[in-house]
Amino acid sequence: MRSKFAKLVFYIALILVCVLVAYFLANWLFTTVPIEGPSMEPTIHDGDTVILYKQGKYERGDVVIFNTHKLDPDGKERYYVKRIIALGGDTVEIKADTDGVYRIFVNGEAIDEPYLGEGIPSARVADASTLITVPDGQFYFCGDNRLNSEDSRSGLLCNVDDIVGRVILRYVQDDGIGDISLIKRPYALLPAA
Repeated sequence: MRSKFAKLVFYIALILVCVLVAYFLANWLFTTVPIEGPSMEPTIHDGDTVILYKQGKYERGDVVIFNTHKLDPDGKERYYVKRIIALGGDTVEIKADTDGVYRIFVNGEAIDEPYLGEGIPSARVADASTLITVPDGQFYFCGDNRLNSEDSRSGLLCNVDDIVGRVILRYVQDDGIGDISLIKRPYALLPAA
């Protein structure tokens, strides 16, 4: 009788621990978010679902979701998914490179953006800007679909504290078949010195 009671208590405790661990992972470390809009194509598409890692430091090149503190037409807060191009203290300028192509320069160096799709420019002539310094605690962000993205090129900056998390996986479901792909951190946006 005693051993059956001990087993029952053990199994109940095990189930409670599993529930608590699942709750902790789902609410403190990870969360899933459905994506609306094409601003991150080809990396993330409209209709994809992404998994965010909610802890850690953020680096140039990370794809993040953050609160813009703007309201959508329904009165809900708007969240953006974008790529961090520069962090607080970095200088950013959009200008023509030596080959005449407009690019984003961070701290005087043209950034390397292999994640942009074939034929997607890093920047356009219309994006040309004066040199800005990103204030401490904020970040400069761009969508990977530079032709269809509202981002820092129009003067928007956001606080690092408003980041919900870094995208680590995207899930696509087409015709009932799922596809999961890892969203890797680029080794570096800036070329090696």
